[in-house]
Amino acid sequence: MRFTQGLVNGKKTTVFVINDEFYVPDFEGIECVLEDSKNVVKAFDLFKNVKSYRKVELSKFLPAIFPNKVFLPAVNFRSHSKESSIEPPKQPYFFMKGNNSIIAHGDSIIIPRGVRKVDYEGEIGIIIGKRGKYIKKEEAMDYVFGFTIINDVSFRDYQFPEIHPYGLNWVMGKSLDTGLPIGPWVVSKDEITFPLEIITRVNGRIVQKGSTEDMIFSIEELISYLSNGITLEPGDIITTGTPAGVAEFGNKEYLKPGDVVEVEVPGIGILRNEIKNEF
Repeated sequence: MRFTQGLVNGKKTTVFVINDEFYVPDFEGIECVLEDSKNVVKAFDLFKNVKSYRKVELSKFLPAIFPNKVFLPAVNFRSHSKESSIEPPKQPYFFMKGNNSIIAHGDSIIIPRGVRKVDYEGEIGIIIGKRGKYIKKEEAMDYVFGFTIINDVSFRDYQFPEIHPYGLNWVMGKSLDTGLPIGPWVVSKDEITFPLEIITRVNGRIVQKGSTEDMIFSIEELISYLSNGITLEPGDIITTGTPAGVAEFGNKEYLKPGDVVEVEVPGIGILRNEIKNEF
């Protein structure tokens, strides 16, 4: 099952993606459930048994899902650890992004005033499917609903250098407006086969290419670790981290106005956003 949020006849709704076309369930009384895609996650058993759909025209993508919490692990790919000359952490090390960062497939990533080092980080988003706390690693996949694509846009002017003794500036380096494109849709886990590949392109040129086989901490380990004291809710997102190839630790070719950045995960889709200046 694949779904996203979008505008249909000017109204926000959840649409289901079938053969790259958009549909809504063809029965009455479902409109209020479709207003928030987190409801689809909660009512998965209902929607996977729907037999009748009505085709609709999607005029605009909205964020495929609008999570309450987004957790992103730092340095969780071996290749990224190597390129940044940063030793992998002994246990998962997370930062968070606020809802102000979230934008949709097709929206613009805005370069804030005075910022010159805007970077891309292609990642996979793991969608939590049911409420859980103190989750055992061997049971963690039972709490996964599905997957989406994430671009962890990073504002390196703020993030680096480290501010002694406080560390990196995670809030300003990661959580500025438009810094978290999500989409183009969510794919339920029954349609996904691992390993998955992450490919990031800037203006059609491949800048990142990696596999989930390169992850330092597995999906199960990330979920289990976070749930030790944090209640995970349906619709929450945990990302995989990013492979090597980011501008900061490579050629320093940061994103500029007019660039188009794409993050592709074969089996899920392509998340595409253009870069613009804030005027």
